[in-house]
Amino acid sequence: MKFKIALLTIFLTMTVGLNTSFAQQNLVEGFWLTQNERSVIETFKCDEGLCGKIHWIIDGGMTSDSENPDINLKNRPLCNLGILWGFSQNPSNPNVWEGGKIYKADDGDTYSATLSVKDANTLFVRGYVGLPIFGKSQTWTRVSPANYPSCGI
Repeated sequence: MKFKIALLTIFLTMTVGLNTSFAQQNLVEGFWLTQNERSVIETFKCDEGLCGKIHWIIDGGMTSDSENPDINLKNRPLCNLGILWGFSQNPSNPNVWEGGKIYKADDGDTYSATLSVKDANTLFVRGYVGLPIFGKSQTWTRVSPANYPSCGI
């Protein structure tokens, strides 16, 4: 009987641990309202690791990539544009995604970036040039896509 209880305890401990790990890995995926509340970014797993695209843009907001230095891209729509790519999950801290890039349409530049999940509803985004100390951070808030319809529709 003690053996069965011990096995059940081990099984439950492993199951809870796996569920916690799975939840941490997926916390970064979802829909995030940017700090300035002008857009919602959808983050998702992709071939390059973790990616993100513009899901919603505030009425009257930028709709084309007008600040892009490449004249051939200035008229491309921002809706559904990939702005995050190449992020890898930190093996020692599953709440940190690093080594990626972020495109900032406001100035047409691409920066190195790190994403850090603070909790289920808060994502810290740090864009930088060279070293993270030479950058800027934003706090993004998880939102429901039902409240922010896709700009592609």
